[in-house]
Amino acid sequence: MIGYVGTYTKEHGKGIYKFELDAEAGKFISIEEAAETPNATYLDIQNDRVYAVKKGKTKAGIATFGVSNLETGELHFIEDCLEEGASGCHLTLTSDQNHLVDAVYLSGEIRLYRVDERGVVTEQLDVFQVEGDGPHERQDNPHSHFVIETPDLKYIAAVDLGADKIVTLQIKDDKLEKVTETKVAAGSGPRHLVFGDGGHYAYIFTELSNEVIVANYHDGEFFPVETYSALPQSFDGHSQGAAIRKHPNGKYIYVSNRGHNSIAVFEVEGEGKSLKRIQIESTNGDWPRDFNITPDGDYLVCAHESSHNLVLFKINEDGTIERQEGEVEAPEGVFVGFL
Repeated sequence: MIGYVGTYTKEHGKGIYKFELDAEAGKFISIEEAAETPNATYLDIQNDRVYAVKKGKTKAGIATFGVSNLETGELHFIEDCLEEGASGCHLTLTSDQNHLVDAVYLSGEIRLYRVDERGVVTEQLDVFQVEGDGPHERQDNPHSHFVIETPDLKYIAAVDLGADKIVTLQIKDDKLEKVTETKVAAGSGPRHLVFGDGGHYAYIFTELSNEVIVANYHDGEFFPVETYSALPQSFDGHSQGAAIRKHPNGKYIYVSNRGHNSIAVFEVEGEGKSLKRIQIESTNGDWPRDFNITPDGDYLVCAHESSHNLVLFKINEDGTIERQEGEVEAPEGVFVGFL
């Protein structure tokens, strides 16, 4: 099983690393540099294409890579699409594969790109500016953090940490048009979200309050229902919510806490409208920025930005996780994904 780690390149990180996982033995086989590219902090892996956030010296945007060999996961650089502006922090390819959208934390912008018939990002088409702020010291202006296509394939949902909102956008004539927006609790700082099976509920993970907000989703609108803490009640230290992932079977939601350095596991109940926290487990590293679940649902791989280690967990039948032996080094790792 082949996976990729996207990294910062501030210190020792090179950009994109490729690791191989022995699913039968439950251990890493190898990890190596796959592509040297500046600050590949998020990737979208689509068959034989890998799209990476890229920050150049004066410009930023998207780099397109090809997978030279699907058996080994080797990458080759194809083309850059860079413009003046800040680097994105998240990106997603639309289901029709005609567009790619990224979110810019620094400016609160959502940017739209064209993807050509080769599957290559070729030009920036439009920029949408999110408006707003919040009561927290880090919410002085909008900070867009995440973009995802909605399950009905009609909209792009953009999550903004600085403005405490989710903005629903529609792509029309190569432009981003606002449809509606949903406010969440002031100061919570929404960061990422996943949709539940069936597409009727969304699970929004907040960075500033370390909570999972369950929201009903219908035709572009989100209606918050309930909120669940991802931290132990006894914890009073500093922590920031990071990544949220759904198990392939749809029964469990996982989130990572930076500072508390843990992964919280929730069981999905009530046909998706409620959660039950069943575990909070140490990640055995510092600042678990991202993690992901193998396509077969058997393992979870966690990357730590500060301690530079990639840690493997076995996922049990009840959704809980159990750390495995044999970590590998992934300098400044901030993204995990699978081929």
